[in-house]
Amino acid sequence: MAASLVTPARLLQEISAGRVRPVCLLTGPDDQMKAEIVARTIGTIEEALRPFNVDKIYPADSREEARRQFWGLMQVVRTPPMLAPRRVAVVARAEKLMDVFRQGDDEGSAPEPRGQAKRGRRPAAAGEAELAALEAYLDAPSPDCALIFVAGETLKAGLKAVKLIERTAAVVPCDPLAGAEQAVAWVKDAAAGEGVRVERAAAELLAELSGGDIGRLRTEFERALLFASGEGIITEAAVREIAGAPTTQNTWAMTNAIQRRDAAAALRQLALKLGEGEAPYMILGQLAWYARDKAPDSRVRTAIEAVFRTDLALKTSGGDPRVLLERLVVELCG
Repeated sequence: MAASLVTPARLLQEISAGRVRPVCLLTGPDDQMKAEIVARTIGTIEEALRPFNVDKIYPADSREEARRQFWGLMQVVRTPPMLAPRRVAVVARAEKLMDVFRQGDDEGSAPEPRGQAKRGRRPAAAGEAELAALEAYLDAPSPDCALIFVAGETLKAGLKAVKLIERTAAVVPCDPLAGAEQAVAWVKDAAAGEGVRVERAAAELLAELSGGDIGRLRTEFERALLFASGEGIITEAAVREIAGAPTTQNTWAMTNAIQRRDAAAALRQLALKLGEGEAPYMILGQLAWYARDKAPDSRVRTAIEAVFRTDLALKTSGGDPRVLLERLVVELCG
């Protein structure tokens, strides 16, 4: 199986055409794009059959528990789908799973996979059996399973397991702002998707204002888009007039309130964001960052599940965006 670098747009086109890659590695800072790819892949399975054919793995902080999760994952990806064209297995926070493959520590030997232990054979060193199992699977992945590794920006490129995945999987860099031209291209694509034109100078100014931050770029673009409503074009003058306009609340006030478990304050900050015209997906991106990087370890799994559920509901018009986000905020507050 040869490795390939695939753009998010191309991958989404393939999924829409019914072609799903057996193994993908989603990297980069654009969590919204990662969530869309995962949701679209899961969407290839009939909704009523998803409970039987969709598995999400959230690697534990404990290496021993993460090791058990890895062997469970290996069993899942080799299990035939039930009445569906494929099974989907999603590994969130894939960088956490990489600890399982570290060798030379003092945690003892890795457990032998069932049916592979042999008399007289030395116990496998920590991480050795897992690395061999991963390599064996990636060399011949199941055609009936889509395995998706979702990684943050902390994925260490030098690790053996990471090199192995990058060499064999479809690597999808979800980083639309790798350079100024990429940011300009992102603005043009976003404008085309909304059915409006954008001046080259306006796109360049938006790219400059973003400072390389995809979240900031989305915010500024959404403001410019609202300002241009009915005009059919985003001009440089419009961007200069409204981009970077001051807000009435601290950018991180909502997530800070969630961290304090102050639901009332968090809901007030959410209302301010929505009142200022901040796009629901921008807010969801910030809540996804909190769930992934700031939620207590004991709540990471449920927090990420809640974000995925809200994201899917927003994409499928599963309710009023304000109500969906309010429910998510309350759930994250615990």
